[in-house]
This record gives sequence, C-alpha cells and structure tokens, in this order.
Amino acid sequence: MTVSTQRKTNRAWLEVDLANLVANARTVQEAAGGAALLPMVKADGYGLGAVPAARALETLDPWGFGVATVEEGAALRAAGIRRPILVFTPAIDALWDAYARHDLRAVIDEPNLAARWNAPFHLEIDTGMGRCGVRWDAQTTLGHFDVPHLEGAFTHFFAADTDSQTVEQQWARFRQALTVLPQRKLLLHAANSAAAFSLGETLDLVRPGIFLYGGRAGTRLPEPRPVGTVRAPVVSLRTLHRGETVSYGGDWAASRRTTIATLGIGYADGIPRAIQGRAHVLLSGVRRPIVGRVTMDLVMIDLASERTSVGVGEVATVIGRDGGDEITVDEFAGWAKTISYEILTGLGGRMRREYLGP
Repeated sequence: MTVSTQRKTNRAWLEVDLANLVANARTVQEAAGGAALLPMVKADGYGLGAVPAARALETLDPWGFGVATVEEGAALRAAGIRRPILVFTPAIDALWDAYARHDLRAVIDEPNLAARWNAPFHLEIDTGMGRCGVRWDAQTTLGHFDVPHLEGAFTHFFAADTDSQTVEQQWARFRQALTVLPQRKLLLHAANSAAAFSLGETLDLVRPGIFLYGGRAGTRLPEPRPVGTVRAPVVSLRTLHRGETVSYGGDWAASRRTTIATLGIGYADGIPRAIQGRAHVLLSGVRRPIVGRVTMDLVMIDLASERTSVGVGEVATVIGRDGGDEITVDEFAGWAKTISYEILTGLGGRMRREYLGP
C-alpha cells in the first residue's frame, strides 16, 4: 500500500486497525486452548483507545476486560461496556464506593479487606513477580481468603517472553497456592500474551495485552498483525548546504547539499528524543533518516537530494507500512532503546485517532 500523498492536516495522526486487533485476539485464544478472553485494555487500550478496542473485541464474546484503575473502568462503563471489568491495581477501602457505583471487580491481597468486601473480587498470588499479591508460600494468609465473594485467583509471569523455565516454576508455585484456597470453583488466569503461547496449560481465562495491539510477545513466538500506524505530513521543505546544521544544539550537520523535510510530529506526540541518529521514516515507500534532535512539535528528515519530488503536505509513515516496507512498533522501540509498550502508551493525546474496521 502506498500512502496518500496529500492530507488536509499539518499534524500527525494514528490509524488503528481494529480488524487486525480482533485477529490477534483470536490467535491468542487459539494458542490458549480456547480459554475465554480477559483482554487488557488499560492505559487507554495501550494508547490506541480502550473504548474502540473493547467494542471491537466484544465480537469474540470475552469474559470481561482488564484495566489498571477505577477511572479506566468507569470510562468503559460510561461507554456502555457491560461485561465484568477487573481492576488489577490492588483495591483499598477508600475506593469501595467507586467500585460499587461502577460495578467493577476488585483485586484484593489483604485478608482483612477481603473479609469486608461484599462483591466479587479476585486474589493475586505472587509467584515471583515481587510486586503485588499474596506470596504463594504464605499458607496461613492464603487460608484467610475463605470468603464468599472470592471469584477468581491469578498470578503474573515475569519472564514469559524470555525464559520458559521461570514460567514452569511460577506455574508450579501457583498450583501449590491453589491447594490452600477454598475448595470451590474459582476463575483461574495466569497467561499473558507470551505465556499464552508457551504455558501448555488451559485455564479459565487468558489475559492478552501487547500482542493484541501489534507488539511482539517474545522471540520465537508468532508475529502479531500490525494495529497502530503513525503518519505525519511534511509541513516544510528547505535546502541545506554542506556544514549547515539542523535542530537544537546543532548536533547534526549536512555532509553535502541536501533537502530537509520537516514533519508535523514531535516528542509531545510520543516520539522519544532517544531515537536521534538511529530512526527512519517511510516517505513514498523509501526509508529516510530522522536527523537532528527531535523537538516538541517537529522532526526533520534528510531527503538526500535537493531535486526531490516530495512536496509539502505529503505523508510520512513513522510506524507502519508504506509500499513494500514496514517499520514495526518493535523496530521503532529498538531505536528508542525501549519496549513497544512504552512507545504505544506514550503516543500523545493530541494525535487524532482514526479507526478502521472491523
């Protein structure tokens, strides 16, 4: 696909392919043996839009949706989402009214709070993440969760994308902890995107995250379909002579006469300054290097020749496909020396979202 060369905008935008998001969810569900989906739509759907993502995923009949905050859950309720919404940050007493008002499931890891909670909740069991939850070997504490409203139990794999041995160890610890919990049917979930492909066990629910949104879940795992595409128009063109510099600090100087195109996107839109000297964009299907420091609102690219056919208003692809080439979110994250999660969730709110399909 070749990108349209003219747009009536001078700022970047984000295209979200909801059909590919749903296809990625199907891939995870099949890998997890058909377990019901508990898609993570926290952080505004990993930066791509929680409400559109949830509505698209409704076609797969998920058990519910996962968020990180009460406010995120309330936003889904306001948009008409009626399935269970599980808030993964541990609950506190002061938020009880908000959970009740918006009909949200809590995660609780304090026995005293669990004893007072009079709505369905889930228990996190810490099998090695060392972040939240009751330790898998804290048998006395686990025994205190014999309360009527305990609906589910889960753990979180800390290295499913890189170390299958830790998955096996954590899985064994999780099963050990479950023997202490009340002998009744609980909803069990453990597999994130990476573990869905490697756990080898089928639980009640599977919790896909980054894979849904087009980020790789780990090495030697299936490639997701791309979901988020970032485009930015050319807003200015200028000729530079040899030795002339670009952007703050004058860090980059032209080695020959060249043409510089300025794009309407910057670090306020989520383009990290750390990509300097490494990143490229696609323009007319050709990779062009970003040169000079990324600024708040603009970045510059080197077109390599003053006799270019590029014009103001033409569209560059920062993340995504143009012609026969593609810059994946993982490749872009590598240039920034970070992970795809941080790139997606950092895409700025002023960047307009355009939703495609399903």
